[in-house]
Amino acid sequence: MTSVAKYSARSMSVGFAWPSEVTGLERVVLSAQGDLQRNLSAFFARPITVSLLSSRAYTQGRSDDKLVPLSMPISTAVASASPTTPVIQQRKVNLMCAGKVVCTATSTVRIASPECATLVLEEKYAIGQVFLRLAKSPAFELVTVGMGPSREVGLDAKMSADHGHHEGKQLWRKYRLTIPEFECDILEVFPSREMFTRCEEWLLDSSVHNRTFSKLRLGLNPKVKWILYSLYALVLLTVGVWEFWKIYTKLQDTDT
Repeated sequence: MTSVAKYSARSMSVGFAWPSEVTGLERVVLSAQGDLQRNLSAFFARPITVSLLSSRAYTQGRSDDKLVPLSMPISTAVASASPTTPVIQQRKVNLMCAGKVVCTATSTVRIASPECATLVLEEKYAIGQVFLRLAKSPAFELVTVGMGPSREVGLDAKMSADHGHHEGKQLWRKYRLTIPEFECDILEVFPSREMFTRCEEWLLDSSVHNRTFSKLRLGLNPKVKWILYSLYALVLLTVGVWEFWKIYTKLQDTDT
């Protein structure tokens, strides 16, 4: 079931088949309409920055045409973007706060005007900032919401593990933002539901990073472990010899 927003002169309601476990605060976040970055910044009272993980652009002639990797110069692609010859961009980003991942977003956007193509391809605007720059409010459609592992909706499981996502604690949504010249299909994954209950405490808790490092360490090949430990021992030995040499040199200077 997709979301349905209804309003009258004096009322507003959002209808959606929410999972029973979802809290009120989580429903507010999951209903964000292109302004998630602003909402998270207000929630944590800190700046939210966008860290690009990957980005690929394609051209498409008709709606049923296969995507062709963009080979023309960016300026040419920008100038030719139109409803009949749109540019398609697939992008994956992390939303970061205080050095910690608070959301991972995977998006496919359909760019159908030179103005939007300039913002996205040349000026590297994030999706939310595109709507702000255009001063246009997009039509919003919440497609689905889930909890736990996001593999079932196509997110790379390895990426989830790398960022400390845990079974049963993730929260995710798929939604669509649309204006005539700019259409976005987005999957957002929040690494832990605890972030919405513990807030600052969760943000400054380093245990997630420690657990992630422990998983990485335990998963290493024994030969790789041996090489890393050997390099570490070599570094310690080098530092020790250097410190000994400095002390020895000072003693020699004192004697003379």
